[in-house]
Amino acid sequence: MKILVNHNYEIVQYATVGGFEGDIEINNGILPSNFIESFKPRYFLYKDGEVKVNTNYEEEKTESPQMPQVDFPTSDEALRRMFSSMQVQIVQGNKMVTQLTQQNANLSQQIVQLQQEIENLKGGNSDETTIS
Repeated sequence: MKILVNHNYEIVQYATVGGFEGDIEINNGILPSNFIESFKPRYFLYKDGEVKVNTNYEEEKTESPQMPQVDFPTSDEALRRMFSSMQVQIVQGNKMVTQLTQQNANLSQQIVQLQQEIENLKGGNSDETTIS
């Protein structure tokens, strides 16, 4: 078995297969009989080649996250208003997409025209004013 200990000699992880970077390989014979069943990070100590229960162990107090209070509409009318509002937002979004698509097409057309003008200017003209 391989264990990983912290700076206080507390066993924070163990592996029966594989291992960890910086792990210590130990003989299973030095483990307490309830090691695997009772394992919690920092519950056991590894010091001087022995594994024993950490007498200073304290369970970490973790508070479970509280779900935010959300007020859902309860009436049928409120749901209808929400749905109607969402439909209006979708229509507005579609209009914006259409406008942006049109602007994009106009800009693409202008780019093509500018490229044609540049090519015409590069080609030169009869009064020998050529841009290179």
